[in-house]
Amino acid sequence: MMKFRSLASNVEIGANSYLLTLGETRVLLDAGMHPKQEGTNALPEFGSIDYNSIDAAILSHAHLDHSGALPVMQRSQPDMPVFMSAPTRVLTDALLHNSVNVMNYKREQTGNTDYPLFTHREIGQAHKKWHAPKSGHTFHLDRSGSTTCSFHESGHVLGAVSPIIRSGGRNILYSGDVHFEDQTIVKGAVLPESGIDVLILECTRGGVARPAEYSRHSEAKRLASSIEQCLSGRGSVMIPLFAMGKTQEIITLLHEQQRQGNLRSMAFHIGGLSIKMTGIYDRFTSRVRRNHKGMHMMRTKGLITTPGRRGELPPLDGSNIYALSSGMMSERTMSNRLGRQFIQNPRNLLVSVGYADPESPLASILNSKHGEEIQVDARHASVERNCSMETFDFSGHAPRENLVEYVETLKPEMTILVHGDQPAVDWMKQELETRVPETEVIIATPGREIHIG
Repeated sequence: MMKFRSLASNVEIGANSYLLTLGETRVLLDAGMHPKQEGTNALPEFGSIDYNSIDAAILSHAHLDHSGALPVMQRSQPDMPVFMSAPTRVLTDALLHNSVNVMNYKREQTGNTDYPLFTHREIGQAHKKWHAPKSGHTFHLDRSGSTTCSFHESGHVLGAVSPIIRSGGRNILYSGDVHFEDQTIVKGAVLPESGIDVLILECTRGGVARPAEYSRHSEAKRLASSIEQCLSGRGSVMIPLFAMGKTQEIITLLHEQQRQGNLRSMAFHIGGLSIKMTGIYDRFTSRVRRNHKGMHMMRTKGLITTPGRRGELPPLDGSNIYALSSGMMSERTMSNRLGRQFIQNPRNLLVSVGYADPESPLASILNSKHGEEIQVDARHASVERNCSMETFDFSGHAPRENLVEYVETLKPEMTILVHGDQPAVDWMKQELETRVPETEVIIATPGREIHIG
C-alpha cells in the first residue's frame, strides 16, 4: 500500500511537509515553518508521526517554508537521514542558525516561551545526519534498498531539486518549488517528460495568469528604465528582496543591464543576512550548473556595497539603489527600518519584484494611495507614502501555464496539487481535468490520506 499525506495545517503556502508511506518505508518530503504563524503553531502537523518511525527525509531546497522545522522533526527522528543537494546543505545551515537568532529575539520581545523551537547546538547535531548525493545519482532511502531516489534540478533557487522516488514499480516525482525557464543565475528545471506515475506539483502561481506578451528580457529592460528615470530625478530606489535567491538574482540581472548600457554603473547597497547568502552563492559559482559561471558577486569591483558594522543601515542620501531584505519589508528588517524614511520622499521609487503577502508591510504600501499614512512598523508612528511605486515579475516559480503544459507532456496517472492557496489549486484542478483528462487530479487536503498505488 502506498499513501501520501499532507502535514500542512491548511491548503495554502505555509509549513510545507508531506509524508509518503511506500509499503514498509516512510519518507518525509520537506519540513517547513509557516511564515505567518508564531511558536508551535508555525510547525507542520508532526504530532501523528511515531518516534523514530521515518526511514528518510528529503529537503527540496533551503527556503524556511520548506526547511525551517527540520531540527524539530529530527529531534523525534534521531536515526533519520536527510538528503539534500550540496548547496542546500550550506544554505539551510545558515538560514536555520539565523532563524534561532530571530526566535530568541521574539522570545525577549513578546514573552513567547515556545521560542526558540530549536537551538544552535541542535542544528549542529542535526547537521550530522544531512547527506548530499550528486544530482542525477541514485541512492537508497531505506535499508532494504527497495526504495530509491535521484535528484533533478528544479530551477527555483541555488540547490533546489525535484526528487524522483522509485518504490514498488512506481515512480513518484515531487516538484518542490519549480521554474522551467532560465532566471539570471539559476537555469531552468531539468525534469523527465515521461515515465512518472504520480506527480506532486506545486501551484504557487495557479491563481494568476501571466500576460501572453511577457518576457524576462523586456521586464529587465523596463526595470532598468524605471531605475534610471528615478536616479535622473535625484531620487533613490529601494528593492525589498529575500536574502537568499532573490537578492542574488536581481543584483546580477541589474549588473547585466549595466553592461548592456541600460543602467548606469553604480554599487548596490545590501546588508544583514543578504551578505552571508551572497557569499554562499559565490562559493558555488563554479560547482553547479548555472549562468554567470565563475562570477563572484562579492568580489566584482563596484557591484556591491555593505555596511561598516553589522546591522547598520546604509546612508539615506544622494541617489542610491538599496537591495535590502526582507522581501516583504517585515518589521525589524533592514528594508522596513530604512523604508519608514524612504517612502516619505516623493523623488524615491519603491520596486516590488515578486509576491507580497496581503498582510505584509510591503503589501500595505503597494495598496496605498499617494499621501496616505501607512504604519510600516507597529512600534512606530504612521508615515506618509509619497514615493512612487512599480511592480515587476521576476518570480522563481513557474507560471501556471507552464505547470499545465508540463502535466500535459508528462501525462502521469495521478497529479497531487500542493503549495498553493485555495483559488490557485482550484484553478489548476479544473484546468488539468479539462486538458489532461487521463490524469486523476487531487488537491492535497491536510490530514487526508491519498492512495497512490
